[in-house]
Amino acid sequence: MELGILTLLPPLVILVIAIKSRSTSSSLFIGAIVCCILQYKTGFLAGLIDLMYAVACDEDTAWYVLFVALFGCLIGIWTRTGATRALADCLQKYATTKKRTLVLTWLIGLVLFIDDFTSIAVRGTMTKLYDKNKIPRTQLSYMTDATASPLNALIPIGTWGIFYISVFNGYEEITQYGTGMGLYAKLIPFLFYSWVAVIIALLFAIGVIKPFGAMKKAVITAEETGRLYSDASGTLNAADETDNTPIEAGKMKKLLVGLFGPLLIFIITVIITGDVITGSLIAIAVALVLFLAMRLATWKKLMEACMGGIGDMLSMIVIVFCAYMVRDSLIGVGLPEYVTSVMEPFMSPVILPVLTFLICAFLAFVSGTNWGSGLPVAAIVIPLCTAIGGNMFLVISAVVSGAAFGAHACFYCDVTVFTSGMTKIDNMEHATTQLPLCLVGGGITAMLYLAAGFIF
Repeated sequence: MELGILTLLPPLVILVIAIKSRSTSSSLFIGAIVCCILQYKTGFLAGLIDLMYAVACDEDTAWYVLFVALFGCLIGIWTRTGATRALADCLQKYATTKKRTLVLTWLIGLVLFIDDFTSIAVRGTMTKLYDKNKIPRTQLSYMTDATASPLNALIPIGTWGIFYISVFNGYEEITQYGTGMGLYAKLIPFLFYSWVAVIIALLFAIGVIKPFGAMKKAVITAEETGRLYSDASGTLNAADETDNTPIEAGKMKKLLVGLFGPLLIFIITVIITGDVITGSLIAIAVALVLFLAMRLATWKKLMEACMGGIGDMLSMIVIVFCAYMVRDSLIGVGLPEYVTSVMEPFMSPVILPVLTFLICAFLAFVSGTNWGSGLPVAAIVIPLCTAIGGNMFLVISAVVSGAAFGAHACFYCDVTVFTSGMTKIDNMEHATTQLPLCLVGGGITAMLYLAAGFIF
């Protein structure tokens, strides 16, 4: 299908409606409808229904819904029994200032490098700590997001590394330079967006980079009114507005065991099996046994907590379902092929890396998919790089960097949505406050790839 520049209409509609209405799910659904109109003309309604069925039956959708629902059970147990509050009280001994709290968040991201969703979920338990230190929730969501996918992309044994190793192993042009983790390790110095995003987050945490734009407004609001999140985020935190009476020392130890025991089991299981679904199921079982054995909650209360936790995740599931509809429909109208064809005539060995990054970043941002967005671009630039004598390490690292930018910056990417859900902040509030920092990182990354094209 040759729609040309019209393929850019759906993402433009999505962005305009999202900014005006501040409603992520409705803007995405309307964007999917526009795609169906472009693709199916008068038969768009049947096409839309087919798209909804296809997304509902898709493996990615099933995986995301299962993981979010299962981890919602675990989060529900922790929050409704007081375990997350106990963690906040414990960490308060170390995070005695705003700066220390932000740095602690950054350090936890470094420790939980194996998977971006795991890293996000753990730091989602820090909401009480941020509230106690009067830090706007937008800063927790930014610090969590900035050291999730960008950091995980630097790790060969992480989920990002494993995925891209499997992709690159399918190209003879790449395997001549190596295979597996050895090849991916050679890319690490050139994964510029990951390095830049993680460094910017650290500089933000220690105060070298000051809040600006919408993030600064959130800080001013917190200082003047004491409000740490907007009214749009209020409903997400209504259940947390409970009593603040001190937790007895013996009970606090039990609550921390109930939190860290299942969490440790979850991380170990993910490392061993590589499957967060398995890890979630085992962690839930361990949590139920521990909380019952230590008499921290009754079976009825635990079941109510599980159901409440799943309910808290429903908005995330709806947004990501709509995002996957947009992803598939944009591919259907030929957006990746159009963008790549427009840029292809301008490619040369020197500028191929920066163009690859920009194209992958753009596609990841407008489509809301991180891993899949760079694959059609890779299929073109990898053979092209060999043909024109470009630097293969720079080019394929630019593919990964572009995807990492999209995972971080796109307001309806599943990683961004999961971050806002875990940190209990409205998704648009999170996305708009962190976007300027993402764009700064993206601009620096583009300049680095351009300079590297001349140097290497």
